[in-house]
Amino acid sequence: MKHVVGFSGGVDSQACLWWARQRFGDDNVIAMNSDVGGHEHPITTEFIKQFSETVFPVVQVTPLVRDLGTRGTRPGKTRDRRQEFNEDDVLSFDRLAYIKQRFPSRKAQFCTEHLKLAPQRRWCDENLRENDIEFERYAGVRCDESNKRADTPDRTWDDYFNCWINYPIRCWTKQECFSVLKKAGEEVNPLYRMGFGRVGCAPCVNASKGDVREWSARFPEMIDKVRDWEESVGKTFFMPLVPGMEINWIDDVVKWSKTAHGGKQPMLPLIEVEADAGMCSSKYGLCE
Repeated sequence: MKHVVGFSGGVDSQACLWWARQRFGDDNVIAMNSDVGGHEHPITTEFIKQFSETVFPVVQVTPLVRDLGTRGTRPGKTRDRRQEFNEDDVLSFDRLAYIKQRFPSRKAQFCTEHLKLAPQRRWCDENLRENDIEFERYAGVRCDESNKRADTPDRTWDDYFNCWINYPIRCWTKQECFSVLKKAGEEVNPLYRMGFGRVGCAPCVNASKGDVREWSARFPEMIDKVRDWEESVGKTFFMPLVPGMEINWIDDVVKWSKTAHGGKQPMLPLIEVEADAGMCSSKYGLCE
């Protein structure tokens, strides 16, 4: 029996992996990362690489166009756009949006399936199931993350992978995840020390107002990337966020992120040291 843990480079998945290693032993655990179509920040990519080399090996999988499956197409332009690519071409984040003719959103988060789950399922089928190796999955989902996850069970059957999936840290808080890893002597993704709440994608389609402000201040090239993608796809990266605007392009969202509650009054002062990626501004007490 192998115990497969999805590893994103975020603290929740890292804590889940730590739990699995303590419970089952390193020889029986597989950590797996999907590069989500090249949408991570280089700091996250480097963190995963260093973690794999110094703490625990991480299997890397890359999304392919064929990972869209039959659910990834529909009659009309979406299917036509998919036919512009070979099935074994890399499915990058912007390529997925181009084929779908829209970016993912909170209510249609198809990036999770096509860029994370499908490539990992393919790897499990080819390397475990075809060799008659039984496996279960583990995910670092916590109940206090959102109302949708509040009733997350300890364990349930996963029809997508055709195996059991477990949520061992579902009752942990995010602060407890940081504390456990600190006691274990494991470093966490450096982006947390810079004030970010989400570190998987750069930025995530569910990024908070504060995270957008941090990306803009510290790593404006991530905003430039999104602007280029919007021009290529012809759609906005974020669903409506800016008060009073039904269509908000990335520059509108960045401008709004620098306002106080209500979206009109500028935040004063706009601290210039935010632009210094070396400054520690963690909201999780990681700077001590």
